[in-house]
Amino acid sequence: MNIIFLKVPSIFKKLNVGNIKILNVNQNSPSIIVNSNNTKSIKNHNYSSFTNNNNNNNKNQVNLVQNKSILSSSSSYKGNNNNNNKLSYTTSSNNNNNNKIEEIVKSTTVSPFTPLNILHPKLVGEKLYSNDNEANNNQKEFKAEISTLPNGIRVVSKQTHEGVCAIGLYINAGTKYESPQDRGVFNLLEKMTFKETKNNSTSEIIKELEEISMNAMASSSREMINVSLEVLRKDLEFVLSILSDQIKSPTYSEEELREQIEVCIRNYEMITNSSSDQLMTEILMGVAFGDAGLGNLVIATPEQYQNITREKLFDALRKYYVGKNIVISVTGAEHSQVIELVDKYFGDIPFTQKDTPSEDSIDSTITYKGGTDACVAGLIHKNHLKSQLQFLIEKQQKLKQQQQQQQPQPQNSNIDDNDNEEELLNLEIEQTKISIEQLELQQVKESSWIIAFPHSGLSTVAENKDIINGLVLQSLLGGGSSYSTGGPGKGMQSRLNLNVVYSSHRVKNCHAFLFVFNKVSLFGISLTTQSGFLQDGIELVLQELLMLRSSMTQQELERAKRSQKSQILQNLEMRSVQCDDMARHILSFGSYKSPEQICKLIDSVTLDDIKKLISKLAQSNPSVVSIVANENEPILTAEQYNQIVKQNSSTLFK
Repeated sequence: MNIIFLKVPSIFKKLNVGNIKILNVNQNSPSIIVNSNNTKSIKNHNYSSFTNNNNNNNKNQVNLVQNKSILSSSSSYKGNNNNNNKLSYTTSSNNNNNNKIEEIVKSTTVSPFTPLNILHPKLVGEKLYSNDNEANNNQKEFKAEISTLPNGIRVVSKQTHEGVCAIGLYINAGTKYESPQDRGVFNLLEKMTFKETKNNSTSEIIKELEEISMNAMASSSREMINVSLEVLRKDLEFVLSILSDQIKSPTYSEEELREQIEVCIRNYEMITNSSSDQLMTEILMGVAFGDAGLGNLVIATPEQYQNITREKLFDALRKYYVGKNIVISVTGAEHSQVIELVDKYFGDIPFTQKDTPSEDSIDSTITYKGGTDACVAGLIHKNHLKSQLQFLIEKQQKLKQQQQQQQPQPQNSNIDDNDNEEELLNLEIEQTKISIEQLELQQVKESSWIIAFPHSGLSTVAENKDIINGLVLQSLLGGGSSYSTGGPGKGMQSRLNLNVVYSSHRVKNCHAFLFVFNKVSLFGISLTTQSGFLQDGIELVLQELLMLRSSMTQQELERAKRSQKSQILQNLEMRSVQCDDMARHILSFGSYKSPEQICKLIDSVTLDDIKKLISKLAQSNPSVVSIVANENEPILTAEQYNQIVKQNSSTLFK
């Protein structure tokens, strides 16, 4: 018996279909004639169909019958007896019949699609995924080429054969290198990117970049500063020349510096005037690592920003923007071309300076501490406003004393600078008082809690797979939010989402995280609930942590591994992420691991690996931070957590 799957064209839905005769059926262009009361003809439409022909040229016949199954037991498709518009397909071979196909349609609601619970006929027998080593080896790997210039600059690139290049300049410098005297200097160095140089004004630079329709951004973090750009391949040399000019010939004008200091201060006020994730992260890093190294805040205080001068910027530029600290990453260009251009524009940068600190010397001072910190939401911003108000009042008093000591001005003098300054000062004082009053009246409706444990850093990935185990555990715990802007589907079956977020409407969000740094990372869980429900939410989280080791299954582990691989591979489809990924690998451990290598490491993770990691995390001293809606809200401290762990040691360390 030969089976023919015929796709019914959607155009028939608009016709008064009676009897349809299909003549001269073949795979290329069947001619279709529709006979009905309103006769219409459709010819030479390229509707896909296929037939299985016998070697003896047997003739085929197709019958479509409504509400009556005529399939034999050897048929490949069966309808649903409960469906009023059930379709049955059958074919039979008859050597005595002529080459003719008849089709009888008694309903106009014929669906042309194969039901979702039936494998599509065109997929029968095909392999959607192959574990065959030979087939996998034939796939093109993500290959990055790496070179080092004589002055120590490392260049990594990948030819993607696209018309657009992603370019990244990465400097091994960040807030972990800052001393108490120059806090905020690297944040300001990032803000001063694409500003005036000895060769071009700021307006000229911006105009030139706009003319090539470039996407650009600069950012700073605890361990690096980076400038990322995406341009047409033909503009690669121009962009590298611009970046070189920013490093070798900046002016850091006083006017632009003051302007960016004000921007940084506004960012500080915006972050501290909330219970945002960034504020929680900044407090957590201070609890985990103290007041230096990784514990330095990415955002400095307004007073610290005000102390930054042009001389401090030039000194940081000279010490840290040296060859051994720089990685240039490019996608979409030939490696030989990139090497030639980088050497042309960056080749005269010195390898190092006498006072350039090494990363190892900085990392040797970084130690994990742990502990507990808690505050009332908005208290940090309120304290900042009060100190700012006190500063303005003192400034106002000094201005009045200066006015009293000054000689009286001639009547025809038009100098009124002091009067203008006094008016602006009075206005700023009034605005600060209003902000304090509004903050005191503001009712905070949410409380947040975060717990984190020390974990291996990214630099250990060449020695062991601890960081990979952490990524898989993060996916296994997952998390979610009570409201998702992107719709469902993001970790819905993960433990924290099912057993914490979905347990009560008063839980706003809960998720596992892994903050990755070179020497040491932080693995943890964050929780946000409605005011008054934080203690109950913490109990739900602890229940998951205590039960995880003994209750997780192989199925959960495999789903977590697939999820983690999917996230990595999807992110690497973006040019900017590819560029960033290559550079971070080079800065962290001096080599590059391809997506294939990372995926193999993820596949190698076992249940025993995850259980050992859970036991290791549970035995470490945690860092706990709470930002509560009011000071009477109960919280869980690190000491209380350690007591709970001791009481459940038989479950955690079995």
